[in-house]
Amino acid sequence: MEELILKEKDYQETMEQTVCPFLRERQSQLWLERKKGEKIYCMRYCAEQAKGVVLISHGFTECAEKYEETFYYFLKKGFHVYCMEHCGHGHSYRLTEEISLVHIDRYERYVEDFLFVAGKVKEENPKLPLFLYGHSMGGGIGAAAAAKNPMYFDKLILSAPMLRPQTKPVPWELAQLIAYFACLLGKEKAYVRGQKPYDGRERFEESAATSEVKFDYYQRKRNAEPLYHTNAPSYGWLWNAGRMNRYLRKEGWKKIAVPVLLFQAEQDTFVSLSEQERFAKKLGGRVEVKLIKVAGTKHEICRADDIVSKSYWEKAFAFLER
Repeated sequence: MEELILKEKDYQETMEQTVCPFLRERQSQLWLERKKGEKIYCMRYCAEQAKGVVLISHGFTECAEKYEETFYYFLKKGFHVYCMEHCGHGHSYRLTEEISLVHIDRYERYVEDFLFVAGKVKEENPKLPLFLYGHSMGGGIGAAAAAKNPMYFDKLILSAPMLRPQTKPVPWELAQLIAYFACLLGKEKAYVRGQKPYDGRERFEESAATSEVKFDYYQRKRNAEPLYHTNAPSYGWLWNAGRMNRYLRKEGWKKIAVPVLLFQAEQDTFVSLSEQERFAKKLGGRVEVKLIKVAGTKHEICRADDIVSKSYWEKAFAFLER
């Protein structure tokens, strides 16, 4: 496993000279429509002699291209990889013309789109197990999708899942109340107070990454592509993040029927750690669940240093391959 993990020392060079050419040889683009006119963008990567398929659910304000390193690891380990871009992100359809704003009218839209794509993936790979890898918001969407259709996925990897976003210094209950009344007043597509359009000025110290070279590599790509400038939530998004949280807390967890591996970032300031622990504890009474607390990492565990990355991926693949 150690020889597979990219080293920070020559990260950009390895990505440009090894990883990206490898991916280009194996990639294709899919444009899928669950509803007419609402095009969902999905990247597909094919491994040789695949032993399984991984469907990736990306996080808030992210896009498929951010996961190139992750695609590389899964392909090298013998998994086909699919990564769709959620509504309001990247190349997929949007519900607002404001490019920096992440807006959703109902969280079920995320889940329905994701299950629609999962169905297409299963149609293309009927004899292979389907695994879900979800980060942050994508982890929450993935958990809700696995609850809505328990038979689709064989195992779930949830990496720093957004079972509830962190809204400090505003208490979560107050943030939900504000979002609710903002939506009632017709401001569901307005930026949450204090949020702003993308300006390209995010610094590593303020980011969710713990590897500066990995942060810099993607930040250059993000700055160069306007479609990657999604940056801040609407009141509608915040209200629906709460609705998804309440669904998972009250009933969704009861319907998940497959093994779950949940990675928790020790220094996470983007999502609630207590909700992750509550979720894992509830699930543990029904299905196989393993909660791994990753010391010294911020929210994006997959963009950590060499030592953490090696351990993280070793545990992820051990979970999938046993």
